[in-house]
Amino acid sequence: MSRRLRYVRYAVETVLVAALFGSTLYQLAVYLANRRFWRQTLPPPPDQTPSVSAVVPLRGKTLDTLALLHVLVNTAPTEQYEVILVLEDEHDPAYAIAQQIAQSYPQRARVVLSGPPGRHAGKLHSLNAGYLAARGELIAFVDAQVQVSAALWFAALAALQDPAVGAVFAPPLVAEPEHRLEGALGAGGEMLVALHVNHAQSAPIPFAALSNRLNALANGFVVVRRRALQDAGGMLHLLDEGSDGISLGRTLREAGYRLAALPVPALIVPEPETFNQAVSRLRRHLIVSRAYSRPSFIAWPFTNPQTVGLLLSFITEREGRWWGRRTWWAFVALRTALAYELDRLRFGRGFTWLAYAQLFMLDTFITPTLWARALLQSTFSWRGRTYRIARGGKVTPLE
Repeated sequence: MSRRLRYVRYAVETVLVAALFGSTLYQLAVYLANRRFWRQTLPPPPDQTPSVSAVVPLRGKTLDTLALLHVLVNTAPTEQYEVILVLEDEHDPAYAIAQQIAQSYPQRARVVLSGPPGRHAGKLHSLNAGYLAARGELIAFVDAQVQVSAALWFAALAALQDPAVGAVFAPPLVAEPEHRLEGALGAGGEMLVALHVNHAQSAPIPFAALSNRLNALANGFVVVRRRALQDAGGMLHLLDEGSDGISLGRTLREAGYRLAALPVPALIVPEPETFNQAVSRLRRHLIVSRAYSRPSFIAWPFTNPQTVGLLLSFITEREGRWWGRRTWWAFVALRTALAYELDRLRFGRGFTWLAYAQLFMLDTFITPTLWARALLQSTFSWRGRTYRIARGGKVTPLE
């Protein structure tokens, strides 16, 4: 081996060792931040509560959604409370569910038809229609699969007592999917989505919240102050964005408002998905993330010591040295232990051992492959349509 190649090899190994050390410290910092964040004492709810409008975009939902919507309507944070169910038209499969809810609670729930989105992003088009129809001083954007609780509302109302806070959100967490006897891995693609949301998407939120670095809202349960949204120019200029949470959070911050994360999770009831559907969802999330923040997207794989350790072990294995592989297995054990402790902290118990076996597969093979594809792709499918996303987050539907 020439001197130049040897120098390059040692330089790459040095960079990977440094990244391995940094990613390990980062994972430990994330775990400690979660311990502190989720153990916060919730402040009491305010004596006087403002009016609240909950906007729920619906599209092809299942009967599980019906039970969650009943809970949402009945878990009223204030007497002046309304639930707005938004659909594009009467032909949507969820229209029957929306009508049933509206007929069961005629004083509190109503259906709004947004019409076709045209050249706009479908979900943001629905959210804007709900925002225009809402009457409340506070507007909550709630996904249909979120299990709303009184604690969630009280935490949001307490945080919004600070007039400098323009919006609050609850970190999304996905409950463990039910075991499928017919499935080879015990669950379908919903397990992969749950692991990604819980251990890649939501785990860093407490770290950003405690370090005052929140610059985006996580979708699921978001409560926005109407006045703040009006000061930010409403939502009409956001209808071509690829992410409602990222774009809305960025707009509110530019208007001078702060964002706050609630120490109460937005518990998501998982919908059955195939493996291919789950992979498509994860790839879309990565493509959108790259469009909004390329530096964060590039750095993201190097925040996981398991991924970095795999690259290092591969290099050392080819050179006949075994320390890299042994080190990698140690970081696999560390990643699994931290994931288990995080689940115990947030859910009160860990997932089954099969879930952490799938987390190993997700971190080692699936996510790096999807990340590499997202690095080169700019199109994705969402809510039955295909979009092309540009740098900065603007999307264009493809016919």
